[in-house]
Amino acid sequence: MTYFDVDWSPRFNFGGPRSINGLKGVCVHTSEGNPSITAENLANYQLTSQTGSYHVIVDLTGKRLRENTDDWVTWSSGNQGNNILLHICFTARADWTRQQWLDQSKMLRAGATVVAHWCKTYGFPVRKVDTRSLPGILGHDDTRAWGGTDHTDPGKNFPYDVFAQMVNDVLNPDAPQTPGGPVADDKLTAVHQKVTGRYKSRVPGSTYEDDMLGYIHQIDRAVFEQGQQLKRIEDLLKGGK
Repeated sequence: MTYFDVDWSPRFNFGGPRSINGLKGVCVHTSEGNPSITAENLANYQLTSQTGSYHVIVDLTGKRLRENTDDWVTWSSGNQGNNILLHICFTARADWTRQQWLDQSKMLRAGATVVAHWCKTYGFPVRKVDTRSLPGILGHDDTRAWGGTDHTDPGKNFPYDVFAQMVNDVLNPDAPQTPGGPVADDKLTAVHQKVTGRYKSRVPGSTYEDDMLGYIHQIDRAVFEQGQQLKRIEDLLKGGK
C-alpha cells in the first residue's frame, strides 16, 4: 500500500531517530495557514524555518508528501506526542465547520490511505481515542493532556466518524458499504442542507423566512397559544352556566 506521492524525508534532518516499537497511534493536525497552500510549499517553509514538521502532509488536491520516516521524531506536538505518535497534517484550519471538512473529501480520502497504512503496519485500531485510551487516532488538541503544547487542531468539527470509515474502506475495499460511510454521509449531508436551508413562507402576503427548525418552533408556539385560547374559551363557557 503506497501511502505517499512525494518523498522529502531525505531533506529533513532536524528531529532525531526513534524506535518504532513504542508507537501508539496517529495524531491529526491542521496547518492553520492558507488552506490552498501546496504540500510542497508547506514542507519547504518548514524545512527552511525549522519551526515544525510532520510525518506526512496532505493538501487539498490529495497530494501526500512524506516529510519524515516513521522511525524519526518530528516536531509536531509536545515531547510525549512526538515520541510515540505518527503525525499527519492537513492543509486546513481548526475553525472549519463539519461541512467544510466534508467538502474536502479528496483530501480526507488521501489522508485515509496514509492512516490506513499506519494502522495496518502497526496494528492500531481504527477508532477515535484520547491520550488515556490509546492506541488509536487522536488530534493535536488531545495531546495537550501531556503538556508541552496548547494547540487545538484539528478542531472540534473534524469528522472523525467519517474519516475512520474512509480508513476502514481502504483497509477493507471489498466489504459492503456500512452506515456512516461515504455514501451514507453524502445522504446525511443532503438532509443537513435541507434542514438548515432557509425557506420562504407559503402564506399569501407573508414575508416570513426561516429554516425548518424555525418553522417547527413557530408551529409549536402556535399550537400552545391556540390551546391556551381554547382553555380560556372553555373557562368562559363554564363560567356562563
